[in-house]
Amino acid sequence: MAHLTAHVRPRLANCWPAVWAVCVLALIGHPARAERRVSFANDVMPVLTKSGCNMGVCHAKAGGGQNGFQLSLLGFETSDDYEHIVKENRGRRIFASVPEQSLLLLKATAQSPHGGGQRLKADSNSYRLLLDWIRQGAPSDVGTAPALKKLVVEPSRGQVLPNATQQLKVLAEYTDGVQRDVTSVALFESNDKAMAEVNAAGLVQVSDIPGKVSIMVRFQGMVSVFNAAVPLGAPVEAVPASSNFVDDLVFANLKDLGIPPSPICDDATFLRRVTLDIAGRLPTAQEADAFLASTASDKRDQVIDALLASPDYADFFASKWNALLKNRRDDASDITSNFAFHAWVRDSMLSNKPYDQFVRELLAATGTVIANPPVAWYKRVKEPKQQLEDVAQLFLGVRMQCAQCHHHPFERWSQDDYYGLAAFFTQVGRKPTSTRGEDMIFHRRGTAGATNIRSGAVVRPSALGTVIPPIAPDEDPRLKLADWMASPSNPFFAKALVNRYWKHFFRRGLIEPEDDIRDSNPPTNPELLAALEESFVRSGYDLKQLIRTLTRSKTYQLSSMPNESNLVDQQNYSRFYPRRLQAEMLLDAIDDLTGIRTDFANLP
Repeated sequence: MAHLTAHVRPRLANCWPAVWAVCVLALIGHPARAERRVSFANDVMPVLTKSGCNMGVCHAKAGGGQNGFQLSLLGFETSDDYEHIVKENRGRRIFASVPEQSLLLLKATAQSPHGGGQRLKADSNSYRLLLDWIRQGAPSDVGTAPALKKLVVEPSRGQVLPNATQQLKVLAEYTDGVQRDVTSVALFESNDKAMAEVNAAGLVQVSDIPGKVSIMVRFQGMVSVFNAAVPLGAPVEAVPASSNFVDDLVFANLKDLGIPPSPICDDATFLRRVTLDIAGRLPTAQEADAFLASTASDKRDQVIDALLASPDYADFFASKWNALLKNRRDDASDITSNFAFHAWVRDSMLSNKPYDQFVRELLAATGTVIANPPVAWYKRVKEPKQQLEDVAQLFLGVRMQCAQCHHHPFERWSQDDYYGLAAFFTQVGRKPTSTRGEDMIFHRRGTAGATNIRSGAVVRPSALGTVIPPIAPDEDPRLKLADWMASPSNPFFAKALVNRYWKHFFRRGLIEPEDDIRDSNPPTNPELLAALEESFVRSGYDLKQLIRTLTRSKTYQLSSMPNESNLVDQQNYSRFYPRRLQAEMLLDAIDDLTGIRTDFANLP
């Protein structure tokens, strides 16, 4: 053995230290060599992710990592991570001849000074797994290891009694057919920590707040969800008679959870509530007198229809949509586009333009702001990056910002998904007009495509997992995007709108936040959201009909006064949830009450 070592030493003298050690181990073996081959991709990387090493606040920090050690966020780029861990800085992080002295282990166990503190215990399974991998020569199986095919959490749903616990089990299925229990290295996160908390081992502890809560489970780029129903368990002896499917599904959920609803509110409360929510103002004294004196059985439906037909509805919802669409005046040159865009939105609301048509006219707008006001939107979102992110979040309820630089940490969206959506806007051209500060928007002839900043590949238009047929250079890609968005099979478009409007009328969305729709953030009442989505599509994207459906329901008309059981309910709509007035509404109400009018300079 001494003769063999002396023979190879001259050739190894020029190797990096870690490579030299690996070569020696390959020749002489190691007495503590583990029997099972440790996978870098499927064993080592999950340990580093579980330990928090590749989080954005640690070694995955943008701009070079932490103290010169860079890892990819949540381990999505395993090939780069292997280079950084094993080969970077002449292999100083791995000491294969004495594995226990590897800097990777000394730092993680805090045996060597480490700004991130102790991330592993020296007697833990995770530590022993890393140690075995180094003893085996720190091999790489990037590109050859079986890929994760499916992630399953058990149970996937269930009822958990108040103040009780539920242990989760996480199973990973790989392309070679092997299934592994990865509970110890999976990441867990509650979507509502007031309702339930979960520890690193997957033990869920629920509180005494009734409703639906979800635990997101993340492992190697995949996400699975445990959905728990926490019942209150009070007797629900009677519920108001249903007006439509909204009531059917809300009251059925309340019965399942044992949360008795409050009674229906009185007429004066209803009139004030619905007038504020539809018209953005208080009812007048004359309106209140007439409504309270009426004995018509359908007088609530009548006032809803009257408000929807009024200019006040158009004014109020135009204000809401103008804020969402970033219509503002930054300087004097914005006056033309600001007022023209506002008038277009208001006219669309007043005429009850179908929502899909409204969005199509906005996305595919061409020409000048004078001739075609929705082009003003392109004044606020000038780059494809801004355009795709606004469209995704506002009209699809999907937050794509993370996927620009790396795989989305909570969703299935990759960088190619991001740039595939950006590609729809790469042929938007603009040139100055005679109106100061205003551009003409037009379609530039050419092949649409966006460059992935990481891979350098040109990505053609694609719509969040949906393949779009090749688009001819003469065709405007934005029209193809609008076609996909308005398709009845689109899983995002109608859902995002009905959830946004539900929040307007009920204070909180069925999915909250309202523009964060993803598998790992499920709705509190999935059946209700699906029914609203189907009804909206079936109506031809009729916004006024959607508002009728919501406000005619007994759920909307419940009293805000809690009963002895439902005070703790914050998400199941067993009562009407009070909310603050918007600033504009409050000012108008004060002006109406005092009989004066607040003026704003340079505004009509």
